[in-house]
Amino acid sequence: MQRIAFANALRGIAAICVVIAHYILMFNYLRGEFGGLPALTENPFPSMMISVFNPLDNLNMGAFGVALFFLISGLVIPISVASLQDTQLAKTKFVIGRLFRIWPTYIVGLLITLGALEVAAGYMGYTTSYTAPQVLMQMSLFRDWFGSSTPLDGVVWTLEVEIKFYLVVLLCWSMIGRGKLFPLFALGIATIMAANLYPGNIYQTGPLAAVVYPIKYIFFMLIGVAFNYHFRGLLSLERLFAISAGMLCVFGYSCLTEGWQIEVIVSYCAAFALFTAFYLLAQDWSGGPVFDFLANISYPLYACHGAFGIVGMRIMIDQGISEIPALIIQTAVTILLSWLIHKAIENPTHILGKKIARSIDGPKNLRHVPL
Repeated sequence: MQRIAFANALRGIAAICVVIAHYILMFNYLRGEFGGLPALTENPFPSMMISVFNPLDNLNMGAFGVALFFLISGLVIPISVASLQDTQLAKTKFVIGRLFRIWPTYIVGLLITLGALEVAAGYMGYTTSYTAPQVLMQMSLFRDWFGSSTPLDGVVWTLEVEIKFYLVVLLCWSMIGRGKLFPLFALGIATIMAANLYPGNIYQTGPLAAVVYPIKYIFFMLIGVAFNYHFRGLLSLERLFAISAGMLCVFGYSCLTEGWQIEVIVSYCAAFALFTAFYLLAQDWSGGPVFDFLANISYPLYACHGAFGIVGMRIMIDQGISEIPALIIQTAVTILLSWLIHKAIENPTHILGKKIARSIDGPKNLRHVPL
């Protein structure tokens, strides 16, 4: 896949925002109470530190990072679609590439999460309650379509939305490849209908909720697709501004109708603003060595950091390590683990997926297939 410099660098920013949201803000709010581990007697981090890492009261750092990930996917995925348009078995190649890109790393991240939950349970002297079928459903990334069982980590829902986005891409394959606006318009209508005909679905469960729930997020990702159309020269800048602003308004209307917290809506809008600013003003920004490194490990970092870090910090504090040193140690260990997963799992499986996709045409057509 053609790499868009600023989008790759923003992956690193998005991952760090999510880690900050969980390791500092959420850990402080819960006072470390997680996975059966008891709450601390007082907030672990000083208020000044919280202000530094969350300077805007109406901004949710976790939602901000997730929104950036969604926009980046919307921008870059259609590049694969356009590149594969004239190849044989194009959709099959796309699916293979996405399969090897997403699932192996997530499965490893989930196993690390489950390991952390087991450590917490053992530390407190109880047993975990999740079942093997529940784990398998979650590993499939179609958990919500297999009975909407309770998620075992805090990141699976975003990957489930990502998979649904791929299904929309496959359904609208030729239109997205040719830069047609119909998919954006159709999903906009679906988003408004879902918000009005099934309000409050964020609190619902069941088959209908599983279908309705991801629609607004997929529509938000399609804002990134609109930017892709402009990037490929298929949409003027004026039309991009008008379309993306209209899409953001539809998304915001849906969120308000469903009763979202204002700070989450603001966070998605802020992510859109940052994404747009970089697209217009710093498209060639690669982030330098630090953000380039964070971008490279962003997916394994996102997949493995949650329970692993919170449980680790809470136990370290319980064993007498001060809160801030525990945070520093845990963050360093999590980054190291993410780098190891990137090297041992993510990169090899991604390369394997591309090789398998290239081999589909046979030896006469072994040209590079961007995935």
